[in-house]
Amino acid sequence: MKAILLPNKYNAVVWAQAVFFAVLVALGIVDALTVLLAYFLETIIVGMLHVIKLAMVNRYGKASESNDPNQPRGIGLILFFIMHYGFFVAIQSIFMFGFFEGAIPEITSGFNLIENYSYAFRHPGIIPVLASIIVTNVAYFITNFIQPQRYKEYRASELLMKPYVRIFVQQFAVILGGFFFVILQAGTAAAVFLILFRLGVDLVMVALRKNGNALQTVAEKLSKTEEEALKMKRELERFSE
Repeated sequence: MKAILLPNKYNAVVWAQAVFFAVLVALGIVDALTVLLAYFLETIIVGMLHVIKLAMVNRYGKASESNDPNQPRGIGLILFFIMHYGFFVAIQSIFMFGFFEGAIPEITSGFNLIENYSYAFRHPGIIPVLASIIVTNVAYFITNFIQPQRYKEYRASELLMKPYVRIFVQQFAVILGGFFFVILQAGTAAAVFLILFRLGVDLVMVALRKNGNALQTVAEKLSKTEEEALKMKRELERFSE
């Protein structure tokens, strides 16, 4: 647990981002709503990077094992993900913006996606917070996926649905943070909860990516045999992408 939670060379960026957000909130430079919106908008960033991952795996990765002509592959698989993920984000956005109706005067209806997103991107303080999230995601994309050439290890179909696990966890945290903000009207508590929750999730994700000992230990704990441990390790590696 110390290897996962304590600051080290692998998770330094994660810790730096969490401290950066905490300082901004503590100094009153940004409010809780800024943090909520930034983590919510991260869904789009994750999706865009995943499209690039799929394109690289499609070009340089392993060939598909399926001979089913009806199964999407190549560009078709990427377009399928874009449409599927776009629909998912749209439904999620309607729900989230609808949740803030009444609490935020600028949001009159969850279905006004263009106006709501325009407000989100114009919200005071959103630029530095969102920029930090973009830098962190791009940095891990480069150091964990491009530099070690992990795109050669997968088939596009293996990575297709992987971002959804992370997004579900993330948006669960945003919803709980929104509960603090809207129902309990505890803005600072919402921001602190979100920062700490995301810090914990990101530390685990980084440990699975970078710390071979942590990955091996978790795989063995979740498995009964050595063969199962190898399969579990592979699945955890995909999960952390």
